[in-house]
Amino acid sequence: MSLSTFIKNKKMQNILVPIGVSKFAKATLIFAISLAKHFNSSVYVIDAYPPHTSRASITNLNARLEEENRQRIKGMIDIVAPNSKNIKIVGSEQDLIGTIKKLNHTIGLDLIITAPHSNEIDEEIFLGRIAGSLIKRTKVAVLVAPLDKKFSPPKKMLLAFKSGEVRYSSLLDTMIRIQDKFKVKLKLLLVKVPGFSNRNHQLNDQLMKRSEQLIYSENATVYQGVLEHFQLNNPDMLVAFKRERGFFEKLWESDVVYKKDFYCKVPLLVLKNKN
Repeated sequence: MSLSTFIKNKKMQNILVPIGVSKFAKATLIFAISLAKHFNSSVYVIDAYPPHTSRASITNLNARLEEENRQRIKGMIDIVAPNSKNIKIVGSEQDLIGTIKKLNHTIGLDLIITAPHSNEIDEEIFLGRIAGSLIKRTKVAVLVAPLDKKFSPPKKMLLAFKSGEVRYSSLLDTMIRIQDKFKVKLKLLLVKVPGFSNRNHQLNDQLMKRSEQLIYSENATVYQGVLEHFQLNNPDMLVAFKRERGFFEKLWESDVVYKKDFYCKVPLLVLKNKN
């Protein structure tokens, strides 16, 4: 059995959606449910901002706030997907990232879908603290859903990177599932940044077989290479690697990413190595 066939048979079973309290929360949930229906996936919804206090004397207050948040999320689910049996609410245990790691260890998460920002009102921010920490601190692929768009099956993907080396085959799993499900045309954008070496040019065979074109760009950063070629190729989805030293290396020094440093109007799929 080929790697592609194995991944296709494995399917995308579990999708997690952290929900904040912003006016975009319902749209993000609708986006996730719409995508999940194509894969018959289970959707797990979690409060993006769990109640937290350090004083044991008001533990009951935490419990009450958690229940209120649960009812808020349940009410939202009842509106957008009444009677659905594939949607479950997850308790956050006051630590969102810790809870996600436990859930991933228990059931295995295939994808996290998040809004660019959940509560932030700063118009200069592209990725808020929650989205940034999901990408930075978990090993699950993250799909950043645009705030103002419904999900529609992508037809064209652009994968931007500065190194075509793929050390773990699982890194490509989510992208391959999406590509196979929707018959997506994939283009590769290799950006030669300062310090580019022949080692960066060693492209993964699986990537080459799955792509219809390899594009070269010489720029100071990968993002500048994306800006150069985005309009010309007009992708429905942008794909990037999150490595220890990769596309978002400097962006993730902070959990918040500003639009001046990176911005994307289409769904952004961030692939990460899994141990």
